[in-house]
Amino acid sequence: MPWLLREGDVLAALEERRSGWQTSMTGAVIVRPPALVQTVTASAAGQLDTAWCVPAALDSGSVGYRVKHITTVGARRVTLPRIGSGVLVVARGGSFERWKLTIGDHLEVRGE
Repeated sequence: MPWLLREGDVLAALEERRSGWQTSMTGAVIVRPPALVQTVTASAAGQLDTAWCVPAALDSGSVGYRVKHITTVGARRVTLPRIGSGVLVVARGGSFERWKLTIGDHLEVRGE
């Protein structure tokens, strides 16, 4: 199972994007290529935290992601599209606050 880390600390287990993933999510989902995230359908009830991340070199020499923009998507809303090379990290609303995720943080995926 892959994990999302910041400076060696595990933030969440990464889950596969699948039908109804917004309501059954317990960890985080990485959306590649990023476009937009919506909470309009019944299967997307509730808030979602989203972080737009761009590729970045980590201190270990491996490639990870740098958080460039963070937002919370309220119920029955759609994010603005983010086009370009990068990914969206999506988690249940309030997760980023618990993780103390900030713009500029470097994230790493291990176990893929």
